[in-house]
Amino acid sequence: MGHAIMNTQQKYEYAVDRQWGAAALSGLWFHPPHKVLIGKRARIRWWHRLRSVILLTGFVVIGGIVLATVIGLMVMGAGFLLEQAIG
Repeated sequence: MGHAIMNTQQKYEYAVDRQWGAAALSGLWFHPPHKVLIGKRARIRWWHRLRSVILLTGFVVIGGIVLATVIGLMVMGAGFLLEQAIG
């Protein structure tokens, strides 16, 4: 089985060399891949931690509200069905 030969004369576009769009710069859309940082700079930035805490808190709160709503509707539905069965 033969191996594919890569054309080294062609110019390739690398993902890390792409320009950032306005939405990515404002934080509203996905960022292009970043170059890998090594050494002392390879750490999680404080704003990434803050964003993670805010999003995790939001997900937990929204999940709790949804769960409470579903349980409340089930209890109300069961009460309604019980009233229909008794009456």
